[in-house]
Amino acid sequence: MPRIDAPTVKEHRDQQHEAILDAVGTILADQGYAGVELAAVGERVGLARTSLYRYARDKDELVAQWLERAFGPAMANARAVLGAANPPAERLAAWLDSQLDFAAKPRDGAAARLMAEFDHLPERIQALVLDGHQPLRDALTATVAEALEHQSGREPALVLAFIEAIAAAATRQAAAGVSPQLRAETRSAIIALLAADHV
Repeated sequence: MPRIDAPTVKEHRDQQHEAILDAVGTILADQGYAGVELAAVGERVGLARTSLYRYARDKDELVAQWLERAFGPAMANARAVLGAANPPAERLAAWLDSQLDFAAKPRDGAAARLMAEFDHLPERIQALVLDGHQPLRDALTATVAEALEHQSGREPALVLAFIEAIAAAATRQAAAGVSPQLRAETRSAIIALLAADHV
């Protein structure tokens, strides 16, 4: 039985779980999804493969847990921004601002590697990623609909597609750093797109 280096068994298990997910991230960055085998993860943390079953049923569950740890806080923050009480155009601009900050953060390579392989990942992992993004997409859809509710003739789905295109272009730019001009231009683009006199 592994030596317990924490005040309680639960804390020890939590620490061990964090170490396991750290190992998953390292393997993802180095070898991609294919490299995340239970034996390889166990070897990195000094656990027998069978001991890993206390934390996950299989490699897909380990990758899902890593995804939740890596992106869960940012997704929760984005939903909180979109759920605030200020006007919807301001909420969407603030959401995009937070996306710029997230895109500018240094990456360990694991997320980029996993997303680059996305089309070749098992359907189960693809579904987990898409399901994880669904609450955020629902919040974006609702916020855009709210912003346009008094503008007859506007199509929320089309406007959301334009907002997502702006977000994609802006976050690509943010990977090289977020300048005040980038923030200002993206905010202006979102607010102008949602303005009543836009059309």
